[in-house]
Amino acid sequence: MLKTDYSQVSKVYDKNKSRLSFPVDKDLEELLSRKEEVTVLDLACGSGNWLFCQQSYFKDTKIKWIGADASSDMLKLARDKNLKAEFIHSKTEDLNLKSKVDLIVCNFAFHHFENKSAALEKIFSFLNSDGIFKYRNVEPECMKDWWVYKYCPESWCEDLHRFWPKDLLCHELRKAGFSKINVKREYYESDKNIEELYENYKRRDISQLAMINDEDFQKGLKRIEVEIAGGIKEYKEIISFLDLRCLH
Repeated sequence: MLKTDYSQVSKVYDKNKSRLSFPVDKDLEELLSRKEEVTVLDLACGSGNWLFCQQSYFKDTKIKWIGADASSDMLKLARDKNLKAEFIHSKTEDLNLKSKVDLIVCNFAFHHFENKSAALEKIFSFLNSDGIFKYRNVEPECMKDWWVYKYCPESWCEDLHRFWPKDLLCHELRKAGFSKINVKREYYESDKNIEELYENYKRRDISQLAMINDEDFQKGLKRIEVEIAGGIKEYKEIISFLDLRCLH
């Protein structure tokens, strides 16, 4: 399985504005309504954007925030946001916490975990008895026509190794001990400007583009340039999200 070099990605990561906004977390809202104190772990927190957004919604001292990530470069971005959080540099499989937590979120990161089964066992062990684990990621098997795979088909093949399909993911969650798993899918199609895509592609700030070799990356860039030269103005954005809400 190819790995993404986040020492490079971190240099441009937050220039992608789509990463800077997250909605208010309703489960955290509910937890605060019934618990005196709540501990939240953002697993593979990256540059801290989810934490930043939630802290802007919840200005409550009852929340203890923790962010963990395997990339020291990404954690530096998170720390530079001056968040009220404890940051831990660690892979999920190696992570140790001083106490249990109430809510764990993992956004667009599980595919990076090298030992996914061990990671899920760790996640289950971190949670309080009424704790919640929330997973959100793209679903490659449902979006083969995504522009990334269209222009760089090599990345599709790699993602078949990196992303667990829904049924396997749910099976492994149950093996780890989770008693109830709610599954939600979102699917979107829209037409967008191909010139903007070209600029985004060159930034190479998503793992699919960052992990492939330079030759394959340049082939994809050339495919976009050929379409633009041929008068193509738009491309179809196709994306499928998979959300899981798992109870301890």
